Amino acid sequence: MSGSSANGNIRGINESRLKQMLQDPAKSASQVAGLSGGMKQINGMYKRIIKYLSSILTYDHLVYPVMENPIAFAEAPEAMQMAFAQTAIYMDRLNPKFNLPIFTEKMFTKGITFQYKLEDSKGVAYQEMPINLCRIAYIEDGVYRFQMDITKISDSAILTYPKEIQSAHASYKNGGSDQLIEGKWYQVSDKGVAFTIDPEVLSQGGVALPPLANAIVDALKIENAKDQMEDTDKLDNSKIIHSKIETDDRGRPVMELPVVLEYHNALKRALPAGSVAITNPFETKGVSLNGTGKDGKFALLDKTVDSLYKGAGVSGQLFADDNSSSQALERSIQVDCQWLYSFVLPMYANYYNYELKKVGKKGGIWKSKFLAISYFNRDEAIKTAKDQLTFGGSRLEYLAYTGMTPLEVANMLIFEQRVLLIDDFMVAKQTSNTLSGDPMAEEAGRPKSDNPSDTTVRINDSE
Repeated sequence: MSGSSANGNIRGINESRLKQMLQDPAKSASQVAGLSGGMKQINGMYKRIIKYLSSILTYDHLVYPVMENPIAFAEAPEAMQMAFAQTAIYMDRLNPKFNLPIFTEKMFTKGITFQYKLEDSKGVAYQEMPINLCRIAYIEDGVYRFQMDITKISDSAILTYPKEIQSAHASYKNGGSDQLIEGKWYQVSDKGVAFTIDPEVLSQGGVALPPLANAIVDALKIENAKDQMEDTDKLDNSKIIHSKIETDDRGRPVMELPVVLEYHNALKRALPAGSVAITNPFETKGVSLNGTGKDGKFALLDKTVDSLYKGAGVSGQLFADDNSSSQALERSIQVDCQWLYSFVLPMYANYYNYELKKVGKKGGIWKSKFLAISYFNRDEAIKTAKDQLTFGGSRLEYLAYTGMTPLEVANMLIFEQRVLLIDDFMVAKQTSNTLSGDPMAEEAGRPKSDNPSDTTVRINDSE
């Protein structure tokens, strides 16, 4: 379902009007969201920036129990092991690594995304609600909840909405508007959730502008500059062909007008596209307009592109538009990630914590933790987590840093070690690195260790 029915025709608006709209989010948020979506379709740089910011994070995560007395569970861990497995299965049903990049892209495109959770025995899916019908109403445990204006939904369109919304619409049609807020707003249950990173959303009437709304102005300037360059190209390739009419000593044409018209039309038919024919008795000089103003238009386009990157707060080097140092690019990526770590990940963690609390069984409440990691620093994060293991660091965090989901942790390791007995088959090959030789007997291999590793012991036992 479309997230907005606002007019997304970016060509039908000028820069001045767009700036006015950005100053009044409460009235123009829905329309700006439509313009942002339209701009993403026609401006590749604006689209790439949104794609970059929404896909830079790995959304790696783990789940852990909230226990008042962890020692009590250590004596009888079976119940907690079962609870962990069940929680991992439910977290996998919610499928955050698939859904969160989509939610983030919609949020950066429209400012807000309103999602409704559809769940059955087979799985969980999300349906997006149109932003021009919704507004954020309040925050519950760090989760945004929203209302819908069901009076704007037609009888034919209501069939595409969830059962809850259909029931509320039917009640309204039957005269039940007294149950609606302000006679039109229906409070959606906790199956509905809204995501936005605008902290002023509640003070703006429950709506928000896209985070990169200011970049839409620069993107519009780029499109206008490109249009002007197309006009320049047409002008550069245009030619005027002049046919002079012979005149007598008194300046009167020596040919009749019908004859002149025949010659003129014959010339027009023979000219290629982009050429114009003129016929008159005057001396006409050709003035070349090739390149007129082109340098200025190219300079304007370059400045506008640079302004777009600066307005969006990202480095042009990401898209091969800048040749500054790699260190500057690395720092830019770190700043982009820090913004997402601080605002996006905590918001998503609040939502999944709420969902886990709803399904929590007796004996423990579970929470999720989304790791501050991106595709650009994953190797470094894994190395740091691995080093922390020697000081008692979390194994679950380390496995999450490597990209494993809670369900994979709960099942894959046990399946490999206890069912497949994979270590019995994946034995290290006997090389000089894995064999131990006796230096006194001039045997090959590294010297024997007083404390051999488990792999070395298995190899020696198999010989």
